[in-house]
Amino acid sequence: MNKNTRNGLLALGLAAAAAWYKMSPEQKSTVKDKVSGWGNKLKDGLANLKKQAGQASTSSTS
Repeated sequence: MNKNTRNGLLALGLAAAAAWYKMSPEQKSTVKDKVSGWGNKLKDGLANLKKQAGQASTSSTS
């Protein structure tokens, strides 16, 4: 990772932290719910992908 990318990510993180502390509790719970939903969708998608990959590998070896 080059210096510009690292500095950009650091600035983005600091801006996100500053925005987080300025949010009301209702806004924070909305953001938490959205992030949690995205995480659950990602986990479900990865589980389905692993299941499909396992089925494909067992069917191709048979």
